[in-house]
Amino acid sequence: MIKSRNIKLFENISQYKFNEKYFDFHNDYDCIKLLLLSGGLFVLIFKNLANKKIVKLRFSNVIIEKMEIFNYSKVENLTIDNLYRGKTEINKKLVEFNNSDKGYYYLEFDEGQKIEFWSSGLDIEM
Repeated sequence: MIKSRNIKLFENISQYKFNEKYFDFHNDYDCIKLLLLSGGLFVLIFKNLANKKIVKLRFSNVIIEKMEIFNYSKVENLTIDNLYRGKTEINKKLVEFNNSDKGYYYLEFDEGQKIEFWSSGLDIEM
C-alpha cells in the first residue's frame, strides 16, 4: 500500500506508476464500477480498453466528504479526468492531512461526477 503521506501533493494519480508499472487510467481504461465497502474500502474498478483486463484501485480507511453523482444510469462507463491528493479547509485553514493522518483526495470524471474523500492510502490489484 502507498500511504497518503507518500503521494505528492497535487500529483495526478490517474496517470501514475504503481509497483514499477505505469497506468494511464484517463486514456487507457474505462471506470466500470465504484464500490464503497464496509470497513472504509473504496474501490474503483477499471477495464483496459485494449486488452479488457480488470484493474482495481483501492483506497483504505475512506471517509466520503462530498459526492456529486448524476445521470449515472445514462452513462455506460466513466472516464477519469482527475485524481489527486489535495488540500481542504478545516476551521478556516487549508490542511493536507486530518488528525488520523488521512490525505484528502479529489476524484473527477469527464462526465461531471465528483467525489471528495479522506483516505490513509491506496493500492492496486491486477
